[in-house]
Amino acid sequence: MKQVGIFGKRKSGKSALMYALTRQKIIQDAAFSAMEIGGVTKVMLVDTVGVDVEGSTAEKSAQSVEVALMLITNDSFELELAWINKLQKGGSKVIVVISRADLFADGGAALAAAVKEVSGLETICVSAEKNTGVIELDEKINRLLESRD
Repeated sequence: MKQVGIFGKRKSGKSALMYALTRQKIIQDAAFSAMEIGGVTKVMLVDTVGVDVEGSTAEKSAQSVEVALMLITNDSFELELAWINKLQKGGSKVIVVISRADLFADGGAALAAAVKEVSGLETICVSAEKNTGVIELDEKINRLLESRD
């Protein structure tokens, strides 16, 4: 079964994004879920505890995901950049997500530009709360998974 990992710091919106992608209501304390997203059959979504928690599930999950979603929520993203590098070295395709984009006056555009400038990676601004950017993210996940077949 293909795995998509959701990575980011604590309180970055990982669980909310997982439920937005699966079109389900949020259930507290869920760690793992296997569901269909956007036409890809049986994808395991791995919701990690947080890359800022020592010894978290993120370390183990980083070794097994085909696609990694790295959530960034503010302009202090050095830790996330280090994780992006680690994930890419491990063979994962990384999608950078400006999470909780509805909290930014510009929808996360300035932060997305700053991340792209430093990392060279395109970003997708997503708000699970407002359900914006979720379809675009879903489509990008599908394209990356299909390209890995």
